[in-house]
Amino acid sequence: MDHPDIEQKLGGRGEEEQETRERILSAARQLMAQKGYKGATTRKISELAGVNEVTVFRHFKNKVGILTELLKEIMDVREQLEQGLQGEFSDLKQMLVSYARTYYGLLVERKEIFMICMIEADNHPEVVQMFSSLPMTAVEVLSNKLLAFQEQGHLPKVDPFTAALMFVSTFFYAFMAKYRVNLNLEMVEEELFENASEILLQGIKGFK
Repeated sequence: MDHPDIEQKLGGRGEEEQETRERILSAARQLMAQKGYKGATTRKISELAGVNEVTVFRHFKNKVGILTELLKEIMDVREQLEQGLQGEFSDLKQMLVSYARTYYGLLVERKEIFMICMIEADNHPEVVQMFSSLPMTAVEVLSNKLLAFQEQGHLPKVDPFTAALMFVSTFFYAFMAKYRVNLNLEMVEEELFENASEILLQGIKGFK
């Protein structure tokens, strides 16, 4: 026998629980960006989310659990990276520039969480492993695209993974230099995108 009233109540409760979870994550994201990982205590997170601290621990085992969930949320970037390779481009270089711009932009958008990961690397290696998934996804997506161009006869046969790794590493280094160690590279991002794309293509085309 069905009990529609009970099912409706359970469904509403589930939606309420999900909404509470999202408020906690939103509060944690905001506080960690403002105060860092240590400064974003579970008490402050609960206050900003409008719940008691027990509710925070009911949804997440500890603060590392909150950070892990935030990382899962921001590391799902494959679709955005693939979009950076789509569109009408005048040549391969412009496609690479678009991809570099997309990838670097994703890093900058997530810089607060990334810096927290760097700080917490020794204490929570599982967090760093998740953090590293973004650059490796970027390498995989670009490698697949370069391989497709090779199979179509548009590029010489070179190792696409190595080429993609070198290209992506350029922007990861630039990102870390600027936002982690405050190093001035004396080059604007757009110039870096253009130059790295040109060097990659010239390197690949140099192979026979």
